[in-house]
Amino acid sequence: MMTIGQAFHEFLGALELRESERDEAIRQHTNLREQLQKRMEVEANFLSGSYARKTAIRPLNDIDVFLVLKPTSELSTASAPTKVLEAVQATLEAIYPGKSAKLQSRSVNIEFSGTGIAYDVVPAFSAGDEVYKIPDRDTPKWINTNPKIHRELSVEANERAGDKLKPLVKAVKHANNVHDGSARSFHLEALSWKLLTSPPETNLAGLRILLDGLAARICGPCPDPAGLGPDIRPSTAKCKQAQAWLQKMAALAQEAESLAADGRTGEAHACLRELFGKVWPEEGTSRGKARGGAVIVGAGAVDDSSSRFG
Repeated sequence: MMTIGQAFHEFLGALELRESERDEAIRQHTNLREQLQKRMEVEANFLSGSYARKTAIRPLNDIDVFLVLKPTSELSTASAPTKVLEAVQATLEAIYPGKSAKLQSRSVNIEFSGTGIAYDVVPAFSAGDEVYKIPDRDTPKWINTNPKIHRELSVEANERAGDKLKPLVKAVKHANNVHDGSARSFHLEALSWKLLTSPPETNLAGLRILLDGLAARICGPCPDPAGLGPDIRPSTAKCKQAQAWLQKMAALAQEAESLAADGRTGEAHACLRELFGKVWPEEGTSRGKARGGAVIVGAGAVDDSSSRFG
């Protein structure tokens, strides 16, 4: 049986993109960006979101393409957000006949059935100093953002945590997918940047710290880390659902840590298999109550997850 450390190493590796997936993603997004550049008035385009921050996990279903448009008489920030999103939608469907592009709150999603890779095209207009205005259909307004600051904050936080934060964020995202958690990807990331502020002793300790902190803070204020856009929290109901799920996951991580400290490695594996699903490489053995008194829980399904900015 693997040690917990060995199993974490294998598990985290399994979340990374395979070389073939990375190559296909590069080929697809390069073609997509070139075609958009030809068909629309484009000032610049670049990758953003979790893919650019290197926190994307398999399957690749939300690679963000940031499309900076030149203002025209037809499309600008004077236009309704929906009008600009619909223009991008029509262009994508013209580029890929037979495919349906889906309008979202701040982007247009298109998925490639052969690979399952999907792209969120985010239209934007420059507001100067690497600040951009992007549409929000829900408000409906144009809001400010700066993907470069988000990427820099992600890098800095990961360095403070001894390069352990990004792998553990991916682990939490994977668990969110396994259990149909209601947490938003970018919300989890933004909160994590202030939670793991030094290298954890082990991956399991880091996971427990991260889940405890996320559960405690997910319903609190979470201003845009770039200091530009609105609070990135979803609705109160969604936050409460995410908090309930995170509390269950934090209890499992705490129990696994207690069992591992007691030398009950098989039972610790069982906790982590429940937390992460079949990707966790050891099934483990049935367990009783851990010495620390952590409550054994089963993960109940909650609402589907969605992400903003990655």
